[in-house]
Amino acid sequence: MTSGPRNASFAQQRLIAFALLFGVGAYALVAAFVLQQNDGKGLQPELPAELADVALLLGPAMLVTGLVLRTVMNRRAEALPVDERAPLRFQAMLLPMAVLEAGALFGITIRMLCGKAGPSLAIALGLFAAMIASGPLRDPDEGAR
Repeated sequence: MTSGPRNASFAQQRLIAFALLFGVGAYALVAAFVLQQNDGKGLQPELPAELADVALLLGPAMLVTGLVLRTVMNRRAEALPVDERAPLRFQAMLLPMAVLEAGALFGITIRMLCGKAGPSLAIALGLFAAMIASGPLRDPDEGAR
């Protein structure tokens, strides 16, 4: 038995973030391969066109949710002593990336099902770009320790 949760080091946090990015990229490649093998036709081309409109609503909502979540959690982490910030900073990185990942995967899935490179693909690419931009590149508490 362990005495409590173990904090992930910053290098481990960065590895988790890159794994999330790699997962979305790999899924997009698989979807592109499936569409190519299907002559560009979606797997369910008779799906209602309104499904693509759902991506137009869901994508920006997930982007805003991820940004607000990250901002609020980072502010809460800043209020803590430096030694206690690591778990909350990790959550502030992971949870928004998971929200963005879900939106990107939803957009890619709609693209794969419908076969049209409409708004769902644009939303997926935008959310993937937001994931890249929000990935941890440096430890914000490095100098404070």
